[in-house]
Amino acid sequence: MRRSSTTAESWVADTAAAKGPQASAGPPAPQPSSSREASAASTANAANEANEANEIPRGRRDAGYRFFEMLPAMLSLGVPLAAILLSLVDLRIGVLFVAAFIALTLVRAVRGGVDALRGFRRMRLAVRVDWAAVAVETEGAVRRVRAGPKVPVAQLLGPATRALPEPFARAHHAFLRRLAAPGAADAVPLPSELVHAVIVAAYNEPFEVIEPSLRSLAASSGAERLVVVFAYEERGGAAMRERAVRLRHAFAPHFAAFLAVEHPAGLPDEIAGKGANITYAARRLRTWLQLREIAPTDVMVTTLDCDNRVHPHYFANVTYAFVRDADRARRSYQPISTFVNNLWHAPAPTRVVAAGNTLWNLISTVRPFTLRNFASHSQPMDALIDMDYWSRRTIVEDGHQYWRSYFHFDGRYGVTPIHLPVSQDAVLGASLARTLRAQFTQLCRWAYGASDIAFVGVRLFAKDRRAPFGGTLARFAALLDSHVTLACVAPMVAFGAWIPIVVGSLSGGAGTPLAMLLREAGSASANGAAWATHALGIPVSSAVEAVRASAFAGSAHWNDRFAAPPFSAAQLAAELPGMVGTAQRFALLGVAVTIVLTMLLTPRRPAHVSPMRGLGMLAQWVLLPATLLCYNTASAVVSQYRLLVGAYREHFEVTEKRAPASPRASCTESEHALPVRERVGESH
Repeated sequence: MRRSSTTAESWVADTAAAKGPQASAGPPAPQPSSSREASAASTANAANEANEANEIPRGRRDAGYRFFEMLPAMLSLGVPLAAILLSLVDLRIGVLFVAAFIALTLVRAVRGGVDALRGFRRMRLAVRVDWAAVAVETEGAVRRVRAGPKVPVAQLLGPATRALPEPFARAHHAFLRRLAAPGAADAVPLPSELVHAVIVAAYNEPFEVIEPSLRSLAASSGAERLVVVFAYEERGGAAMRERAVRLRHAFAPHFAAFLAVEHPAGLPDEIAGKGANITYAARRLRTWLQLREIAPTDVMVTTLDCDNRVHPHYFANVTYAFVRDADRARRSYQPISTFVNNLWHAPAPTRVVAAGNTLWNLISTVRPFTLRNFASHSQPMDALIDMDYWSRRTIVEDGHQYWRSYFHFDGRYGVTPIHLPVSQDAVLGASLARTLRAQFTQLCRWAYGASDIAFVGVRLFAKDRRAPFGGTLARFAALLDSHVTLACVAPMVAFGAWIPIVVGSLSGGAGTPLAMLLREAGSASANGAAWATHALGIPVSSAVEAVRASAFAGSAHWNDRFAAPPFSAAQLAAELPGMVGTAQRFALLGVAVTIVLTMLLTPRRPAHVSPMRGLGMLAQWVLLPATLLCYNTASAVVSQYRLLVGAYREHFEVTEKRAPASPRASCTESEHALPVRERVGESH
């Protein structure tokens, strides 16, 4: 992959020379012939049809699609209903079902705790690596292999790559061995040729929320080569335009280019939200790249929310991972989203939710099979162009991007974990009530990712399926399980053990309720038969007895089951609390892991925050059961219910973001600006 007609150095010089709005103008393209026009139109129509087929449908869905939309709600409701129905049939089966469910939950919790520790350890190791130096040494190795005869792997290592810890060292050695194969180095791009474009999406957030994010970009290694696209909404009004101008003046000098792109309101065939916003900005970015003859194959696009703060070596790490990947055009790169920016200022309930989200993102990075795009991520520009960027029809464009990419590339797509943090804000509104509401709104939007189940399900069982069935089925099962688990695990762990007890108590120790119903029905039929025999003179009683005897003849097992109680409600009450107590003790171990990791990830306490706040951050964990039920479970139930009844969410509710009050809240724009570098970038 090479940059068309230019090198990295000449591209930077070009951006310095092309300043102002006039830079977007270019010489008119030569007019193609009619045959070329027809060919181009045909290709464009085919691409549009393919992209439309890979989109979420609008309006009325067919029966198959509706079934998969309803499936998560039916399964989430089916878990407690199964416990009730099995207990009605036989209390022993009901108890075993609930016990097996809780045991499986415990196994998953233990595995999650272990993976959280693994993810944290790997992040700590990655943070200590100088990824910029690793990228430079990797480029040197590629050049050496290209230039001369076969070089031993040991001679391709430099100080930074020799110091790589495991498992990064093992992966690097495997890359060098692959690089040494004949002709392999020619297919590997040079790190210095990769251009990073960063799309920062905003709506109406205050300057104090956005400024630290751009400051983190300016502090990144290689910031002078970044192309920053500030994508804001026309719906944000004049105040947002003023912020864009202010940000451009403050930060444009630190980047190779700074493009401020306003997404118009009311464009057809799109839901007003992040997906439509960043797609519009990416199309503008493509035009900008074409004018400078920069090949899309040499561009990596990273999308960020406006409160995201990248690690200084994030782009260097992505560059290295991109060069190392063999199938790089079909990969995206996912950092660890940590919700810690304003943790010292957020209220306790949102801190607990933020800690849980951070923990899950740590876990996901060490589970490559289930790793999905979330919030900030990076993807090659040529792949984005090929699949028409992001979906403009969903409010969960990040997770949905995984499935669009997966099916667009016929199952040959994956996500590479980047074990560096991109920190984000916990939810913080203008008041406690608004904060709590905003937190629930955000979780409902994330839980609406259950809409992907139908998107995947219909493609899994389609006749023209091109993605492999086995791999797609496994991914579909994991997706479905994640949403059903989110909706039903917390209430089942909290209340599931009481289902057999309550159902058993209805029988008063006289057997299962089903046995009671059968006995009542048998008694009623016997009484009716006796009346008919007496009134009509027909021997109905003898016939009923004969039928009952023949029905249960030789079935002592079933006779005993429906006649005798398996055990009393008192016995159930004596056994189940012990099982639940064991589950709670194991759960406390998982909570302990969560608390420790949260403390290790929490930023240093700001000077203006009282030390007593630290005690509150320990006491907050008593709210964990309430947040699991009132936020995680409730948001999943609400989102799945909407899909069940076809009440689709086609409005993106932006999470309220507010900068915490601090002594520096009133600092001037000049105080926000970083020292100007020698590189002067472009601003549009």
